[in-house]
Amino acid sequence: MANVGFEIKNIEKARKDGFVAVTIVFDNSDKEYVYIRRTYGDTVLIDGCRITFDEEFNVVDVVREYYTKGRRKTKSNYKRNYKEETSEEVSEEQEEKKISEVIKEEMEEKEIQVPEVEESGEVHHESYETIKTCLECNIPVYLAGPAGSGKNHTVEQIANELGWNFYFSNSVQQEYKLTGFIDAGGKFHETEFYKACTDENDCIFFLDEMDASIPEVLVLLNAAIANGYFEFPNGRVNLGHVHFVAAGNTVGSGADEMYTGRMVLDQATLDRFAIVEFGYSKRIEMAITKKNTELVEFVHQLRKEAEEKGIRATFSYRCLTMITKLEKAGMPLEMAMKISILKGMDKDTINTLNPVGASKYHEALRKIKRAA
Repeated sequence: MANVGFEIKNIEKARKDGFVAVTIVFDNSDKEYVYIRRTYGDTVLIDGCRITFDEEFNVVDVVREYYTKGRRKTKSNYKRNYKEETSEEVSEEQEEKKISEVIKEEMEEKEIQVPEVEESGEVHHESYETIKTCLECNIPVYLAGPAGSGKNHTVEQIANELGWNFYFSNSVQQEYKLTGFIDAGGKFHETEFYKACTDENDCIFFLDEMDASIPEVLVLLNAAIANGYFEFPNGRVNLGHVHFVAAGNTVGSGADEMYTGRMVLDQATLDRFAIVEFGYSKRIEMAITKKNTELVEFVHQLRKEAEEKGIRATFSYRCLTMITKLEKAGMPLEMAMKISILKGMDKDTINTLNPVGASKYHEALRKIKRAA
């Protein structure tokens, strides 16, 4: 077996059907890591490697198929596996197409939502490794960034890579939506927070829009992080396996012109978290737009202008996704821009936008302004 960067110490059936627990030790380390992973027949994926085992969970083979830190997947293993599975005479073009289908199927099996890109592989935000390291060190993380910048998706990617379960809750406006409650019949109603706290395996509890949650909830969460346990209506639960991530559009400073419904977060709460600035990722934007540098640069200019001129507008990944799809479908560019990028803007606001450039997007904006 090739050197893949780690040694497999043990494989055993996990409690959940269709999953196994794999214990590995990475090279140059003596710390053991346990990954809970879904099985595909007699194989399982760990750190970009396909591990094959027999009925008694003895390791048969380990093959690296791709790298997990944003580098391009290698196709050599796919070529070898594909050629072993078929005796058909195929052209290089047909073979490459088949290999791409295999890689795509691989990513779908991993249940990871990845932007469609020409290169095979997973696209990570630039802060990915920083966030993952904090969580592995059991440090709560607060992600501060604009709407639609992919905070939720990035944390899910990290949970998938680490083999942790993922629990999500949006802004909490009533305490019982965090704590749960016991109804008149004596039945306890669980919340995502309760499910995370009672999970026997490592997991992530992600509270989105924390800066839009009521202060009473944040006091409860702050106490839970500090004490390592939480008093639910049906009893105390220790939080030994829970890793906390919160997100917001502000750094706890309260409402501003863009995000009017945000509250000030007290310093006792913020002090519990490592604060990571989480902006739009050019790496992800390039993937979404199929490396359309003109479109990415144009949107960056619009963001800068909106910020400098105090225009309330969000030019998120969704805008890039929309216009990329509409262009591909053959919609006239001016119309595509109106409904995907300039949506909701009145004529006066559009006329204040003056990005400098000679791309087709700049020209389309000038035509829109002349027609206004």
